[in-house]
Amino acid sequence: MANAVLQCPKCGAGMASFQRSGVALEECAVCRGIFLGHGELERLLGRGAAGSAAMHGHPVAPSYEGRHRRD
Repeated sequence: MANAVLQCPKCGAGMASFQRSGVALEECAVCRGIFLGHGELERLLGRGAAGSAAMHGHPVAPSYEGRHRRD
């Protein structure tokens, strides 16, 4: 399968992907806009999803640890 070329949602030019601190970023070659996926800004800033949710007043679900039965 060939890699699809991403297009900038602002100006329509091609975008280049690169990694920064383990997060994939897309940058427009023309307007230089940086585009992030859901939760990637928090990861870049060193905040986890729990920190972000707490900052915005949203409840944080406990992490799943492989338990599927209640004893």
